[in-house]
Amino acid sequence: TLQNVFRQGNSLREAFFTLQKHKNNWNDSHHVYIFARPDTFLIDPVDIPSNIGNTDVIVPSWHSWDGYNDRFAVAGPDAAKIFATKVDGYKEAILARRRWRIFEGLPPFRNSETLLKNWLLENKLNVIELEDDWAWALLRIRADGRIEPKDLDEFEIENASLVEVLAS
Repeated sequence: TLQNVFRQGNSLREAFFTLQKHKNNWNDSHHVYIFARPDTFLIDPVDIPSNIGNTDVIVPSWHSWDGYNDRFAVAGPDAAKIFATKVDGYKEAILARRRWRIFEGLPPFRNSETLLKNWLLENKLNVIELEDDWAWALLRIRADGRIEPKDLDEFEIENASLVEVLAS
């Protein structure tokens, strides 16, 4: 829902800026940032590229819905700031759409994936979609611990609980 998109976006932005505020306390400079939605579980270990460019964002190609997958991303430092503030771009896009008369009667946005694509491209980031449909496969975990049935179908997993997936 739109409400969840904004809740997640606000949390992401605040967490990122908290990290930035305290980064001088560490000797290590961050060259790669990893973003994962909190309601997701990675099926397999992930190899994170260490040579990612400053303005690069890497996302999985699955579930992009005419945009970019918003469940998992790896970004360089400048790209990370833009990715972490995507909620600001979403707000701008939704308010602009409401002002345009040609969109009257339409919902305020199509989906978060298209909002993300528009925001990243508007900010001239180099977005790389992984070609492997299984790359960085994530399952959405619902509040009751169930795996989202659509994800079970997508990744050809028999109906299972998270415990059963972890045991395999």
